[in-house]
Amino acid sequence: MTAAPNRLPVQDALDGPSWNALLRRPGSTAPEKIQVDGLEIEIRRKPIRTLNLHVEQNGSIWLSTPHHTTVAEATGMIRRHRTWLERRLAGLAAPAPPQLWGGPAPSGLDGPRLDLLYRNELARALEPLAACWGDHVGQLPDRWTLRWMTTRWGSCNARTRRISLNLALAALPMEYLEQVLVHELVHLTEPNHGPGFQARMDGLLPDWRRRRSAMRAFKPIPQPV
Repeated sequence: MTAAPNRLPVQDALDGPSWNALLRRPGSTAPEKIQVDGLEIEIRRKPIRTLNLHVEQNGSIWLSTPHHTTVAEATGMIRRHRTWLERRLAGLAAPAPPQLWGGPAPSGLDGPRLDLLYRNELARALEPLAACWGDHVGQLPDRWTLRWMTTRWGSCNARTRRISLNLALAALPMEYLEQVLVHELVHLTEPNHGPGFQARMDGLLPDWRRRRSAMRAFKPIPQPV
């Protein structure tokens, strides 16, 4: 199984009774945290069969576990994957250099100037793309919004006919901006992702599924500060 950049699936299925003291019994709401070799780990219990390690962008670490996981089992799992944790934490300490349309961004830009670069570049690229695809789709929004978004690449409010695009799209190859743009334009008339939406996308952009799948390798970058 291939692990996502910030999540390590571990097939440590736990069978049989647990004989050590439980970290927390089901139903408890108190936060669970343990210290393992100098690392603080939060435990989050779920109705699952495997243990999964997660590292957030702020450096916090948490472990999702079955309800019956013991301290010894959780500690052993963390120690077995200490190398992965260290690599992940080191990567957070040294962020990747800024990108522009899939290549290196101009060097020496501070947060505000990088923010302005993304705004100008996205607006410049959007103008001809929107004109072209507005004709093909037969729809254009009444208002565009370019803003930083933490979890989404774009959104469409069909009622107000407003489309928002994530400024972080300017960091990716332009084919992904095109995919998100067409996706949101179709939402002006197809508000969900049902058969009607998929049929329109298939007719307009036949490889949209490939592009959407490839975008899962990217995570929206935060607003430069």
